[in-house]
Amino acid sequence: MSSVISCFEHSSIALPDGWGEGDSQALDQINRRVRPDLLTIRREDGRMVLRAGSYVGLAQVGRHSVEILPKLCRAEGTTAEQARQAGRNLLHLLDYALRLNIREHDLAGLSHEPLPWFEMLIRIFASHLLTEWQRSAYRNYQSVTDELPVLRGKLRLPDQLRRPERQHIFSVTYDEFTADNPLNRIFRYVVERLFHLTHDPRNRHLLFDLREWLAEVTLLPHMTAAAASPVLISRLNQQYEPLLNLARLFLEGGSLQLVGGTLASFTFTFDMARLFEAFVAGFIKRHRERVLPPSLQGCDLLPQAVGDQRYLATTPTKKDTEEVFRLKPDLALRLAGNYPLLLDTKYKELAAEERSLGVSQADIYQMHAYARRYNCPRVVLLYPQTASMGEPLYREFQLDGGSLVVVATIDLQGELWKEAERGRMIKSLQKAISLLSSY
Repeated sequence: MSSVISCFEHSSIALPDGWGEGDSQALDQINRRVRPDLLTIRREDGRMVLRAGSYVGLAQVGRHSVEILPKLCRAEGTTAEQARQAGRNLLHLLDYALRLNIREHDLAGLSHEPLPWFEMLIRIFASHLLTEWQRSAYRNYQSVTDELPVLRGKLRLPDQLRRPERQHIFSVTYDEFTADNPLNRIFRYVVERLFHLTHDPRNRHLLFDLREWLAEVTLLPHMTAAAASPVLISRLNQQYEPLLNLARLFLEGGSLQLVGGTLASFTFTFDMARLFEAFVAGFIKRHRERVLPPSLQGCDLLPQAVGDQRYLATTPTKKDTEEVFRLKPDLALRLAGNYPLLLDTKYKELAAEERSLGVSQADIYQMHAYARRYNCPRVVLLYPQTASMGEPLYREFQLDGGSLVVVATIDLQGELWKEAERGRMIKSLQKAISLLSSY
């Protein structure tokens, strides 16, 4: 049975009991092939420790599972219960960012079990997929090419003529209503890999049942996140969209790609900067009626300003000029063709004691470019609130030209599955977003 060790980004923990030379070699292999500084072994204060780097996720090293939790979910202390709370908060971040549709009672039930967050994520995926499949397995028509003793569908005449000695066998193409389609092959692949990765008996039982239910679906030998394209979702299978998003996360995170050809060592990591950005956008979209002021209730929410791409400069070409240096605000609010508000997230720690709060000049220059090119009166820079900051931070910086840059933090250290904590976050966003203009 694998032991589970919890730590946070950029923090150190003592080497676990039973750590040997083989574990050190497996970790070195992970760092070489997957992430260069996911976990490193070093000496601190006269003892050997594991030092977490800038990635969040899970590393399976021999018999040891090391879960690396995000610093923005960290409350004071590092007890096992606080680590579990941080793990549950991480699931909420993923829920908002990827529209996973995690129901409240899912986490309520899991909160009583001492499961690592990765096992919780497997439980949510497996239980939801099993429920949806038993309710209505997705089937559609797929084109099948085959050699049959009876004529079915369309005869492939060129292939038939090339084999005159097999006149009793027909080369045909026909449509079959089947569950063996690209969407279900993704689920089949993820289920198979998770079955070999989980250490939780209930998860293993759920995944075993899914393997039985999905037996008619082809198990591919290899699959990447590119296969889990959103185009696989239509109005006929919309109920599977959250599950496809979660399957894509498993594939992108790399948890299903084996290190050194063995399941004894694997990793599942992701970029917290991207997750923080997607969470903020997803949270505002889901709670827009409470977060946005009345004057902005009818605005369009455009991640990365999709649909209105603007650039910082132009450069001459042989025929004309070309725009270069595209601007990508994390979330643009558009109303009647104007941009009353732009929002950007930075996964960095601020310094409350500094006059500038530790905001880098490069970030302010970036906000200035956004404000000017989008003619925007208010640009918001959101940072995570960490345990070392104490109170949430809020400061305004007036730019030359009239635009205002608001720097604020949001606190994700509380129990985000509770309405009171979500209400507190909504108030923080309301303060940051509130407009000084008459839009």
